[in-house]
Amino acid sequence: MRRFTLILFAVMLTAVAAHAQKTRIYGVVKDASSAEPLISANVVYAEGKGVVTDLDGRYFFDVENGDYTIQVTYIGYESKSQTVKANGGQLELNFGLSTITLNEVKVVADIALDRETPVAFSNIEPAKIKQELSSQEIPMLLNSTPGVYATQQGGGAGDARVTIRGFSQRNISVQIDGVPMNDMENGWVYWSNWFGLDGVTQRIQVQRGLGASKLSIPAVGGSMNIITSGITSKRSTEINLTVGNNGLIRTNISYNSGRLPKGWGVTAAFAYDRQNGWVDATWASRFFYFVKLQKQIGNHTLSVSGMGAPQERGQRSWMQPIFMYDRDYAASLGVDLDHTSVTSNPLYGNYGTRYNQQWGNIIRNRYDSNAMMEQQNVAVNFYHKPIFNFKHFWAKDKWAVSNIIYGSFGKGGGTQLRGNTAAFDAYGQYDLTALYSENITGTQFVPPFDTSAVNDTSQYKSRNFILANMNNHYWYGLLSTVNHKFNSAWDLAVGVDFRSFWVERYSTPYDLLGGDYAVINPTTMQGDLFDPSDNVKREGDVAGYRANTNVYTAGVFAQLEYSKDKISGFISLSGANNSYKRSDQYRKRDLVLSDTTYLQALGINDTIVHNGQSYTHQSSEARIATTDWIHFQGGTAKMGVNYNFNSHMNVFVNGGVFFRPPTISDVYAGTSFNIVEGVTTELAWGVELGYSVKYPRWAANLNLYRTTWENRPVKTTVPIGGTPTTINIPNLGSVHQGVEVDAVYKTPWFFDIEGLISYGDWRWKGKALAYYYQDGNDVPIDSVDVDADGVHVGDAAQFQVAGSIKIKPVKDVYIKGQITYFDNYFSNFNPLDLQGGNRGRDSWKVPSYYLLDIHAGWTIKLKKMDVILRASVLNVLNKTYISDADNNSVSGTQSFDATAAQVFMGQGRRWTATVGIKF
Repeated sequence: MRRFTLILFAVMLTAVAAHAQKTRIYGVVKDASSAEPLISANVVYAEGKGVVTDLDGRYFFDVENGDYTIQVTYIGYESKSQTVKANGGQLELNFGLSTITLNEVKVVADIALDRETPVAFSNIEPAKIKQELSSQEIPMLLNSTPGVYATQQGGGAGDARVTIRGFSQRNISVQIDGVPMNDMENGWVYWSNWFGLDGVTQRIQVQRGLGASKLSIPAVGGSMNIITSGITSKRSTEINLTVGNNGLIRTNISYNSGRLPKGWGVTAAFAYDRQNGWVDATWASRFFYFVKLQKQIGNHTLSVSGMGAPQERGQRSWMQPIFMYDRDYAASLGVDLDHTSVTSNPLYGNYGTRYNQQWGNIIRNRYDSNAMMEQQNVAVNFYHKPIFNFKHFWAKDKWAVSNIIYGSFGKGGGTQLRGNTAAFDAYGQYDLTALYSENITGTQFVPPFDTSAVNDTSQYKSRNFILANMNNHYWYGLLSTVNHKFNSAWDLAVGVDFRSFWVERYSTPYDLLGGDYAVINPTTMQGDLFDPSDNVKREGDVAGYRANTNVYTAGVFAQLEYSKDKISGFISLSGANNSYKRSDQYRKRDLVLSDTTYLQALGINDTIVHNGQSYTHQSSEARIATTDWIHFQGGTAKMGVNYNFNSHMNVFVNGGVFFRPPTISDVYAGTSFNIVEGVTTELAWGVELGYSVKYPRWAANLNLYRTTWENRPVKTTVPIGGTPTTINIPNLGSVHQGVEVDAVYKTPWFFDIEGLISYGDWRWKGKALAYYYQDGNDVPIDSVDVDADGVHVGDAAQFQVAGSIKIKPVKDVYIKGQITYFDNYFSNFNPLDLQGGNRGRDSWKVPSYYLLDIHAGWTIKLKKMDVILRASVLNVLNKTYISDADNNSVSGTQSFDATAAQVFMGQGRRWTATVGIKF
């Protein structure tokens, strides 16, 4: 027995030694632009020896230890080779091949290529999206990207935001298949409008800094392009069911036909999401649809697509003082609980980190004495923004032409409570039952100018009601690009970028809380001052104001690219004209009349005398006021060069200057017709240096950047004398500079390691005049000098460290732990604070924090389908932290500390579990 044991042990040692002398080389071959797997690509590792990729573009082979040159070829693509050293274990080697002819993704979507495009970029692949998205929005995935800070703000579904290198998403160009998605009025991005897009996402590429976008007016902070699957993708169907805490249930169905006979292709995705929300009363009910129909006719590809996400969801839109969430946590941060701002607050606080003030319990018992108590959120968002586009792409030999016509038709709005907004219960929530009772039991108010229906004694006036602010828009655009490849080195793209945007805004009673009508007070709600009877409003009536906005953009662009041997680069030029106009049906007024004037019944063209002045009542048609068109021009000039030292190392540099037209939200003060004093085309410039090293087992990137924005507009709204007042600073500067390092190491064993460090130094610069505007005044009512020189730019963490370990113990099983740390996060500043002794004073610094997430999954490969099991736990340690903060936003404070700050608390531990099938 002992001899047998020794023999067996010797055999095992021999087997282990023999195995140690071999290396398994494996990987995937993809299209470098689209990231689609290339099926049946040839992978040769020795003369006469090689394999072909499978249906997923994957390959593997075993070789004796030593040096090898791996060459990959595929019809229609440039071949690529890589020299590697096999020294035992496993070695992952992935290839991205570039097409010999021009392809649609490269022409339209501005995708940067590794070791070729001289910009800093990161790719988010479908596997990462599916494995790590969990219950989050897409921006939250980017926190593992250098220089990015993303939060879920108030915590409502779809309310995420993202910053890149200190620039908010207003200054980041977000595109889907090359079509711009930023709001044309203010640049904001509403992620909830395509919450289920992950089901058909082929790749997300984030370009930091100047980027290589060919739009006529690209963004200063960077770009994010979401590429969807299409006719070049592999045929597949996937169905997933996800459940999680807080009542989350989500169903995703996606289908891609690939290329069908006769050149047809269909891509479709549908998703339904229902949840209660981690934050109190942030429930959501959302549906998503996406359909793309494609047809290839010779060298032409025609595509028609449409998507949208009709939804209704509760929000938490108001920040709160820290003690309202947790008094002990507030005290640990230095909050003075004896400060008058705390002791004079009628609410004690300590309501928990899920606290949301914008809801309450209500019993609707006017018509049903047995009515049950129900939960009512007074901040509800309801919206549907269908997006359609028609695309034509033609490519032959050295030419390619792309034309995209797109349109969007959004309709919906958001609600807020008006009336007695100080009625709270013992738990810090609105006492909506009391407000409801007040509406149906109080003294009936019947103005003498009411119609007979309102004079009915059974009609009750709602003193408290929920008002909806509607935003209906129509958005059209044309993006046309012509690309010519002169030879193997030179490539020129020229194009036009036209956009038209029209939006209608008005208010309407959304829920009268038991009453029959409301009298909208124009001194507080912008009602019509010359027709008092118009101020009697029922649910669905237009109230308050009706303002329309027109935005037109017309631009051209050209980009020349060079790539040969070790050198590649680009030169890009663009120019655009932005035109703005506003109109308002209720803008024709000269005086805020007192409440007593309401009692005067006026006919058309009747004249009244108020404070010694005569005013003539006008018809609705005559009350429409319109501004003249106002025009701003802009343009860009940027260039970059990349140099490959060898097959492993490269360096790049880029730089550029932006002449950026201000958005219409920066041109006009609030919703008024007042043009901000000193508003002009904005100037920004930047430069960046990057170095990359890439080996089969490890890779690293180093980026240094500096961006200067010479006249960056700043806007805020504060109450002065009880009147909302818009503060505009048209020409404050800022400097954003920093260093970013990210790396990955693929061990020869069963786990991979990734990490990043990002350090930013982002500061405001200069002194500027802040102008005060109030509705009804065509000129500033006042101005003050503010000094922000040297003040840190807030609203994003300037120091970021992240690391992850992904363990793959057996094939098709993974478990990943990821930790992210944020520091040097200054609260968002109020420029009016920077006067007198506070000139140049930094905002309150938010405490640093870290989050640990864990993701795991197992794909069970059956004969005809894959069964997918996934699970995620976010914020595993249930850390308490502040994700968003405003400085000195507590009324009556200006101490630049935790006592004066209002914040959103970050979300605690959440989990999701997914089961799916793919075939």
